[in-house]
Amino acid sequence: DPKKKAYVLAFAQTGTKLRAAQVAGVHPSTPYTAQWRNDLVLQAAVEQAKEAAADLIEAEAYRRAVEGWEEPAGWYQGRPGGMVRRYSDVLAIFLLKGLRPEKYQERVQMRGALANLDLNQLPDELIERIARGENVLSVLASAVPRASEALPGLLGPPKQPE
Repeated sequence: DPKKKAYVLAFAQTGTKLRAAQVAGVHPSTPYTAQWRNDLVLQAAVEQAKEAAADLIEAEAYRRAVEGWEEPAGWYQGRPGGMVRRYSDVLAIFLLKGLRPEKYQERVQMRGALANLDLNQLPDELIERIARGENVLSVLASAVPRASEALPGLLGPPKQPE
């Protein structure tokens, strides 16, 4: 089907389903129809196109983070007086997180009694306080000794004696 082929090629170049549909000349809902979703060959091609699009976007992120781009600066009478090279620190951070997640991933290390804390068992009020940015470690630490009575399962399964 030429429409499906055009869609896959456009998706590989744009990385967005809406833009790919526009370029391929199909209605934006067409890729979500059962006929297209159940076409296993098409779905495999879309996955490959998705990877190709990600590679293109990653290359552009690298260019902006490492090579930078030039912008006009020092305007005089509507003309730039020179050029300045700009870089994207944010893109550099994302690239580093992807290349070396063990070093740059965001992590929280819990030790002692909090190490076995099951965050899924926290009360809504405490989760809301965490979302507001409050430091609730002292609250959690004080909750740990009585957690077995107040919040069953909070600490996960008890450790077996060695």
